[in-house]
Amino acid sequence: MAELTRHQLGGLLLSALRDRGLGVRDLFEGRQEPLSWFFRVLAYDQSELDILESGALDTLHAPSAMVELAVDEMALGLINIGTEGLATYLAQPSSDVPGGDPLELDGEVMLGCVHIDVAPPVLWLDERESNPSRNDVLASRLTRVAQEVGAVSDTVEVHIEGALDPGGGWNDPRESVRPAGVAVHFTFDIPLVGTGKRELAEVFTRVAEAAADAVEALRSVFRGDSE
Repeated sequence: MAELTRHQLGGLLLSALRDRGLGVRDLFEGRQEPLSWFFRVLAYDQSELDILESGALDTLHAPSAMVELAVDEMALGLINIGTEGLATYLAQPSSDVPGGDPLELDGEVMLGCVHIDVAPPVLWLDERESNPSRNDVLASRLTRVAQEVGAVSDTVEVHIEGALDPGGGWNDPRESVRPAGVAVHFTFDIPLVGTGKRELAEVFTRVAEAAADAVEALRSVFRGDSE
């Protein structure tokens, strides 16, 4: 199997996003734990990002997808050296056991995962008024986006944070709540066993398609459809 490195994984992910028409900015990498490495980008529709980078706009008010690849570096090392290589790090048993099972990698262990958080720009939320019926419609539409786009992911969640609008009065909190934070979250697992460059490319293609589809779906929820 060809050797895989962290930055090869990041390159494959970026390539998949670009192939799906997404441009990226704010690239960042780091560690959450000693053996946990992550690579994070903020993805936009490439045509909208081109307008921003041309200088025609100071701020881009468009839906975005925060895409984060998290990798277990121990698992990445095991993919590269295999069980034969792992055996060279283990002490030999004091006595041979006839018919002993060879080392096997656990099929439940993950090499890593990719998280996607798709959100509207703050301006779109600031423009919304406190309205219970519109809030219910928004929640219903976001749930539909999660169900349709998230069919190819391993987990999907909808997050809606509310803020009380003091201008609407304090007697009935439900009447005075407007959406202050909205995101649709998807997770794609990457198994340790049986994963090579081809399998990674397939996962990242699904990631890119989900990110692009969710960005456009969120645009439709907030801008394309009248409420």
